[in-house]
Amino acid sequence: MKGKDIMNVLITGATGGIGQALIEVFYRNRWNILAVGRNKKILEELKLKYGDKIEIYSRDIEKEEEIKKFLQEIENIEINLLINGAGIGEIGEFENISLIEEQRMINLNIQALLTLTKHFYKKMLEREEGGIINISSTAGFQVGGPLMCGYYATKAYVNSLTFGLIEESKGKNIKIMLLCPGPTATNFKGMNREIEGAKKLYVTTPEEVANQCYRDYISGKNLSIPGKVNKILYYLNRFIPWKIQLKNIEKIQRKKQKETLK
Repeated sequence: MKGKDIMNVLITGATGGIGQALIEVFYRNRWNILAVGRNKKILEELKLKYGDKIEIYSRDIEKEEEIKKFLQEIENIEINLLINGAGIGEIGEFENISLIEEQRMINLNIQALLTLTKHFYKKMLEREEGGIINISSTAGFQVGGPLMCGYYATKAYVNSLTFGLIEESKGKNIKIMLLCPGPTATNFKGMNREIEGAKKLYVTTPEEVANQCYRDYISGKNLSIPGKVNKILYYLNRFIPWKIQLKNIEKIQRKKQKETLK
């Protein structure tokens, strides 16, 4: 993974739906991939599939010490693009989600993303080249998320941090992009891979998200929202009173909660 013409992309959350789809897209476009995830079995399957174009790292980046060890391990590899894709969510009433689960979301969705972004952003500034894609969610644009209070809050942080960095990075030859998928057919809590009926209008597949992400990044966009309906909803949302937003979100999450319990 060395050489002036070789482009290296580091993807966290590589064993999840969108993460795996991103690996396929970057592989097709001849990038070398560093894949980080916790599921060792899936990582080994990815290694068998992509061979010497991928290096796998089974790391639990919820833990600060694991991140430090990982960064030391890859210190001599030039990362041209960082994709912060690792993330978790919990669904349920606030009082029923344990403090430990809330802290896990903060550690992975915020702390790990912040640590990796800051580390590689500084390195990219030094060599005046690089890119960062932070994967958030359209949830981050909402005023709040009843039944997923902690998750929505973490995504609001990611959105705010990334938008601020987009402005700061202007003129520094570093490409910053925020990827905000809407509902995506993955194994994420409250979701599944079955897309039926009206869901086909707004639920995207991991492959659709990954392809849109790549196209938008290469074309220099700072914000990528996969799916036409999701884009429309993003613009319409700013005109909806916040109390109505919250009621609508709660209805959606109640339905997801029921589906999760089936």
